[in-house]
Amino acid sequence: MTAKKGSRFWERAVHCVVATVGVGLLTWIISAWNLEASKASVPILYLLIVIVAAVLSGRTAAVWASVSSFLAFNWFFVTPRYTFTVQEPSEWITLSMFLLTAIVTGQLMALLKVRASEAHERQKEATALSEASWAIASKLDTKSALNEVVKQIDKVIELEAAAVVVHQDGMRKVVAVYPANTSESFTAIAGKQNVDSLTDGIILPIEMNDTTFGNLFITLSSGNSLTAAQKRTVQTLLNHAAVILQKDGFMQIQTRAQALADADKLKTALLSMISHDFRSPLTSIKASVSTLLGEGKPLEHETKRGLYQTIEQETDRLNRIVGNILDLSRLEAGAWKPKYESVQVSELIGMALSPFSSEQNKRIVVKLDDKLNEINVDTVQIVQVLKNLVENALKYSPPDSMVHVETTMEHSEVKIKVLDRGRGISEEELPHIFEPFFRGTGLQESSVPGVGIGLAVCRGLVEAHGGNLTAENRAEGGAVFSITLPLQPAVPNRSATLCES
Repeated sequence: MTAKKGSRFWERAVHCVVATVGVGLLTWIISAWNLEASKASVPILYLLIVIVAAVLSGRTAAVWASVSSFLAFNWFFVTPRYTFTVQEPSEWITLSMFLLTAIVTGQLMALLKVRASEAHERQKEATALSEASWAIASKLDTKSALNEVVKQIDKVIELEAAAVVVHQDGMRKVVAVYPANTSESFTAIAGKQNVDSLTDGIILPIEMNDTTFGNLFITLSSGNSLTAAQKRTVQTLLNHAAVILQKDGFMQIQTRAQALADADKLKTALLSMISHDFRSPLTSIKASVSTLLGEGKPLEHETKRGLYQTIEQETDRLNRIVGNILDLSRLEAGAWKPKYESVQVSELIGMALSPFSSEQNKRIVVKLDDKLNEINVDTVQIVQVLKNLVENALKYSPPDSMVHVETTMEHSEVKIKVLDRGRGISEEELPHIFEPFFRGTGLQESSVPGVGIGLAVCRGLVEAHGGNLTAENRAEGGAVFSITLPLQPAVPNRSATLCES
């Protein structure tokens, strides 16, 4: 503190010397150019020196310039010259009024300079607070928002370095630094047990509602210190940092709660699937095998054949369920990426319909766009998508209704639609139809087989091609599933959309 006072003393002394030199220079100009002929103009010229000293150097230099001007005016231009003696009383009045006017003018100009400086500081503080508020609203991650707050603090107090250290799980962690190359040094500081004992810099707590979220470590540029106004502004910016950290804490709690809710939902879906969709085919297989192994009366050939067919069908059903679950896991892990090849659209649809029986194919009507010939896709994946959609359309439609498959080309996209005459999709279920393990109301425990994975797999495969799969109700009854694919291969989309709600 003593060193700073001494520094200010010498700074003011220099300003006073400069003001004295200015008064002397002006006196020489007045004498050299014979401007003292009009004594009324001489005080005005000296007032200019006082005003300049007040604007450039402040109150002390202005008062010193006023006194120096008074003495110079009296010594050089008031008769008798070169003496401080004044003969005429009117001259005393003139000199006194000049001194008073000079001091008041200097004080007012110095005050005006202080007010202008304060206004500039208020503007900087308002800008900093505005930018910090915008950071809270616009920055998506906590680190970026805190870095912005520290950056605004630097604009207010001219930092040498700063860091935000938070308390997480009983440990301190550096989450924001300024400038960026000071990260290691502040990480070392954060590791110290008693940060309150540090003397190299200033430690300010980041707290709100009696909760401390962390600390702001700052070191100021050499010779600087915090004024009362700067402390208030920094504290306000620290309140912004506390809001950011509090919001981050709430988001982490919400994320954990959402993860638990999703896990619980998945657990419920898996239990439902195991209790019904896995148990039903296993029960049928067990019953068929038990009958075949029975020691009673030998079974007729047709009866045995029927039991073997049941075992085969239920085994295929289990195989499809397990296959869909594996496909879903591969998509979510990003391990099932399309392998593009050029294929005829008619051939693609033919491969998708070939597994169906002749009776089922009689219910399927295909309408191809004449302008559409080849398309670049992963044949295996898109065939599976079409097969799943047609299979669902046949399964959920009346036995005597028709299922339509239509293709069209619009600009650089291919649209493939599967239309049925089923019960349609309720408005409440429509947003969730592509979620894993979701089944419509009344289907969870129905005799219609399914675990609610097929549509999720279809959407993931289509999105991996850079396309999209949508579902909507038909005005005349039933549902339509629309596949939109680019004619040329696209960069695969994130498979994480499979789990979005």
